[in-house]
Amino acid sequence: MEPEEPDEDEFVDENDDGEPFLDTCDQCDGLLQLGLYEGDDPLLTVLPDSSAIYQDDPKRDGTVMVMVCSAECLQKIEERFRQRPFVHEELWAGKIVRAIMGHPQGLSPRELERETGLKPSQIMAGLSWLEERRRRSKQSGEPGGPVAG
Repeated sequence: MEPEEPDEDEFVDENDDGEPFLDTCDQCDGLLQLGLYEGDDPLLTVLPDSSAIYQDDPKRDGTVMVMVCSAECLQKIEERFRQRPFVHEELWAGKIVRAIMGHPQGLSPRELERETGLKPSQIMAGLSWLEERRRRSKQSGEPGGPVAG
């Protein structure tokens, strides 16, 4: 007896409820149908983003994956990301914060270097970036600054 050919429907991505995954274009918010990736199907790309930090996959730090519905939306989102500069100090600050948050007991300077993979000069630059952001936030009253008591 020969094995049955898989039904095309078996290849549709589904959530826990058995419903097909529905996602939206990261540029226009149009509904995407996932799982096909041929012809006019969604396009995936990875773009540089110094604010992107990943708890479970530090190798992806500094990049963000985007999904778009068309070449036109891809061009628009790439332009949007080009307008925001990649700030290395922001990326380093994110790595420092992740390391510190993962070790509430504290880290020595050497442990911080090891945890972040950063050089001492990069750690200092990242900490300066954080301090400047805190200072500006405090002056402008933006969220993230100290709470007035």
